[in-house]
Amino acid sequence: MSQETKKTNKNYLSGKEVRAIAKANAAEMKRLEAYKNRKCEEKEFLTKMRDPNNLLEIDDLHTFFFTEQGVVKAVNGVSYNVPKNAVVGVVGESGCGKSVTSMSVMRLIQGPTGQIVSGHIRFAAKDTAKDKKGKVIRDENGEPIIEEKVYDIAKMPMREIHRIRGKQVAMIFQEPMTSLNPVFTIGQQLDEVTFIHVEGATKEMAKEKTFDMLRLVGIIPENVYDAFPHELSGGMRQRVMIAMALAAEPRLIIADEPTTALDVTIQAQILDLLQDIKRKIDGSILLITHDLGVIAEMADYVVVMYAGKVIEKGTVYEIFKDPRHPYTIGLQKSKPTMTLDDSVELYNIPGNVPNPINMPDHCYFKERCAKCTAKCSGEYPGMIQVSPTHFVACHLYDEEK
Repeated sequence: MSQETKKTNKNYLSGKEVRAIAKANAAEMKRLEAYKNRKCEEKEFLTKMRDPNNLLEIDDLHTFFFTEQGVVKAVNGVSYNVPKNAVVGVVGESGCGKSVTSMSVMRLIQGPTGQIVSGHIRFAAKDTAKDKKGKVIRDENGEPIIEEKVYDIAKMPMREIHRIRGKQVAMIFQEPMTSLNPVFTIGQQLDEVTFIHVEGATKEMAKEKTFDMLRLVGIIPENVYDAFPHELSGGMRQRVMIAMALAAEPRLIIADEPTTALDVTIQAQILDLLQDIKRKIDGSILLITHDLGVIAEMADYVVVMYAGKVIEKGTVYEIFKDPRHPYTIGLQKSKPTMTLDDSVELYNIPGNVPNPINMPDHCYFKERCAKCTAKCSGEYPGMIQVSPTHFVACHLYDEEK
């Protein structure tokens, strides 16, 4: 490649640059892997909630992927809360960081290339009480005493993550066919949850729990217990995934686009099921989707993400009745409605999401925004409070601040 071509092609990396990136990435990945696998005492990842009414607090979270082309800042300073007994909807287009944020909460980011670089994930868990020597404290009947502890999940070593994953925080994955193991029956996979999280569980106990969970999600247990995943429909498999998430009675359920691969009728059934489950459990739901209709029906609070950042958040009423960020307004205008005239072309947001490598310091939505001003070329806008519960990251509201 000629020198002139190299200068005009902004995406070109020389061999020297590639080697420098690889060397820097290797050093950072080694440091983060060592921190993730360290041995430490519980007090190192114990913390306190800023607001006792919250179940989960994500605070300035950064989750990066180290690639040969550079660092992909998939989650770049995300902050939002999940209150107790509430449904928080996270919305945004594909690649905005919704799922990576939820995978960070579950500590399922695939290393060594993917790492939580900084930030806090505070979670109010219920765990067994322990004395100074680390022994479990029991009551008069020999049962372990349960107390509320606040863990900073981002600081927890991987050997301690079993305290919350599956038992305290459970996840309903996007595609049940790839999440369920095709070589094990539905009963075997659901029984496993009880064996892992219930001390001294027997086969009879596990099977009884599995039957209870299947009935809870509207499935006749006898019909599917010995069936394999490929023998069930998409809606039935998604119900099995929900039953699996509920088996350990978690405090927080993360539903990562649970209705994406389903038809409209089954989608409505799954949403009704989630609403019913929310009333039955003493916990919260973090609902991740790109469908504003699902958000409007399910959520109490809404978080709008774009290019790895939160650009607006508030109650569901505020986001739908008084959207402030141009991206949020564009999302709502691009949704088809029953009143839309056939002769009118459906609105679409112009342009594309910027390259997540080497993101600029100015507003990421600047190139696609019809309301762009001179300020937008400056420093990235901070969160501006427009009401007690409504926040927006946009220079258009600097004067209100």
